[in-house]
Amino acid sequence: MKKILIPTDFSECANAASEYAIQLAKLAKAEVNFLHLQSTPVDWIKLSKEKEEHYPETLHAIGRAKSKLNRWVKKAEMNNVKAESSLVFDAGKEEILRHLNDRQHEFLVMGSNGIKGIKEQVIGSNAQQMIRNAKVPVLIIKTPVLSPIKNILFVSDFIDVSKKSFHTLTHFADLLKANIDLLFVNTPKKFRETKETSENMDELMAHCSRGGTCTRNVINAASVENGIKDFLIKNNMDMIVICTHGKSGLYQLLSPSIAEKIANHISLPLLSIKL
Repeated sequence: MKKILIPTDFSECANAASEYAIQLAKLAKAEVNFLHLQSTPVDWIKLSKEKEEHYPETLHAIGRAKSKLNRWVKKAEMNNVKAESSLVFDAGKEEILRHLNDRQHEFLVMGSNGIKGIKEQVIGSNAQQMIRNAKVPVLIIKTPVLSPIKNILFVSDFIDVSKKSFHTLTHFADLLKANIDLLFVNTPKKFRETKETSENMDELMAHCSRGGTCTRNVINAASVENGIKDFLIKNNMDMIVICTHGKSGLYQLLSPSIAEKIANHISLPLLSIKL
C-alpha cells in the first residue's frame, strides 16, 4: 500500500475518511491523493478566462474547493505524509476509477452516510460503484474513527476466499496490529456442517503471520444479517471486512439487499477486498 486515493466532497463523512486515510498513510509510509469532482454549468475546461467571469458562483465554488483541497494536503504533510490533490471538472463516478488505474493507486478510502439508512447514500451510489468496480481494496468510513482499529470482523461463507485476498487482509491487520475474527453464520436456508466450515477457516488461519491473532467463529441464526448483528452485540469489533466478486454480485454470502442493510445500519468502517 504505497498510494492511497481519497475522493472527497468535503462532507462530514468524507472528512472523517480523509482524517483516517492520513493516519493510515502515516502507518504505511504511503502517499495520498485527495480527489474532488467539481460540477459546473458549462464545459469549464474549454471556457476562456474572460467568459469565466460570467459565472461568479461557479468561480467561488471552485476557489472554495481548491482551498479545502490545499488544507487537506497541508494537514497530510504536517503528519509527514506526502500528499497531492486533484480537482476534476464535470466528471462522473468513473473518474474515480480512472484515477485509480491511471495513477496506479493501491488503496481507496472514501466516506459514506451509511448510518442514516439512506440506501442511495451508502453502498447505492459512489461507494457501491467503487466496491463493485475498483480492483483495489476499498475502505468505507461512515463516522470519525476516534480510537485505533484493533478488532476486525471478517464475514464470509469461506468457500471461495482466495489466499491472495486473505493475505491482503492479514497485511492490513498487521499494519494496524489488529486481530481478525473469522465469522461464518449458519442459517436454516444455507446450512453447512460445522466440520466443513471449520476446515476452510483453519486453512486460512494458517496464513495469519502473527500467532494467536486470528480466531474462528461459527454461529447459528435465522439470517446472516441477524447473525452479524448478534455477534457485534456480544463482541467489540472495530471494522467489518467482506470479499466481493465485483459486477457479478456484492458478496459471496449475502444478497445485495442484505449487504446494503448491514452497511446502512452499522456505523463501523467497512473494507471490501476483491476475490
